Amino acid sequence: MINDNFTTPGEFIGTSEEFTGKEGTYEKNGNVYSSLTGIVRVNEEDRSVWVEPKTSIPPVPEKGDEIIGRVRDVKDSIVLINIASLVGSEDREIAVNEVGAIHVSNVSDDYVKNLENKFRTGDIVRAKIIVEKPGAIDLTTNEPQLGVLSAKCTKCNGYLKKTDNGKLKCRSCGAVETRKISSLFGKEIK
Repeated sequence: MINDNFTTPGEFIGTSEEFTGKEGTYEKNGNVYSSLTGIVRVNEEDRSVWVEPKTSIPPVPEKGDEIIGRVRDVKDSIVLINIASLVGSEDREIAVNEVGAIHVSNVSDDYVKNLENKFRTGDIVRAKIIVEKPGAIDLTTNEPQLGVLSAKCTKCNGYLKKTDNGKLKCRSCGAVETRKISSLFGKEIK
């Protein structure tokens, strides 16, 4: 029986046909997983399962939170971000591995013709969660502090620095590139 078993984040607890997941769990592809380190508890009457935390609870991304992540892929109308941490909780891993998406309409107030002029794979980005639901986190960079925090040159992989005209210049080869730059670009992430 799974009741009273010790579990860690990401561990399989049971199927959603067997149990209704409650606090400390999440459902993915018809399975219930632990989102916390703790003890599995089962209510046999209503067939619910939850995890009683045995460590301090990792942060869970919610609407309105700002995140730090790395650009995973840039497509025609969407940028995929591997979410690493929540702003204000950078020293803690988030509860579950999540990928967020920035739609072209949520990049900035300006018209964006080509997303590769705003983001490149590997860029470190600060974004805000505008929609959070199971399996989908929609992000925006439509505020001054949101956007690319750190980037590398697409030609030589050297680090880019911000110029006076708002573009980015490679410290190694001198190539000039554009991004949706955060007002915090190049500053240490706190």
